[in-house]
Amino acid sequence: MKYAGEGGEVLWFEEGLNRVAVGIYFADLYEEAELYKRVGALMGLGASKVFLAVLPDALAFVDPRYFKANGVGLVVVDPAKGVDGVEVKIFARARPAAVEPLKIDAVKAALHEYLASELKRVEESLFEKVKRYVDQRIEEVKRALQAVEEAKRAAPPVQRAAAESAQEPRGGIGENEWVKILRSKR
Repeated sequence: MKYAGEGGEVLWFEEGLNRVAVGIYFADLYEEAELYKRVGALMGLGASKVFLAVLPDALAFVDPRYFKANGVGLVVVDPAKGVDGVEVKIFARARPAAVEPLKIDAVKAALHEYLASELKRVEESLFEKVKRYVDQRIEEVKRALQAVEEAKRAAPPVQRAAAESAQEPRGGIGENEWVKILRSKR
């Protein structure tokens, strides 16, 4: 966990996308009502995980079933032992409904950016494939036309004239030889 700051009697930590709140309740004389009041306040903070840190004297007032049922963790701190005196007695469960809206927006923005870049990459790849396909088909058509042109040049002159006359578009009735002869006789 990474320390993220503090506010009043609550320490904030970050654990991945989870925000962890650790409420501190150190007192010379513990009251059961005050202990559960602080637990209720911790659960309303909007953290993904919540812990209550107490001194060993408070263990007599803690109902482990209540803490476990609500997903609240319990940390017992013994100042006489120093750093080794910090012990997690009950582990907290992550509460998915407590994810911050700002982090959700950040995840959405990152996901949108990733999808946009992937879409652009797929679009470029598809464009390149279509371009290659069209270029190949154009080359095939050019080769076929060149083969036809070469065949025309290689054919004898009589066949070339017949092929050219066959390719010439036929006109209307005015192009007919008999009509031309009849017109000239008037």
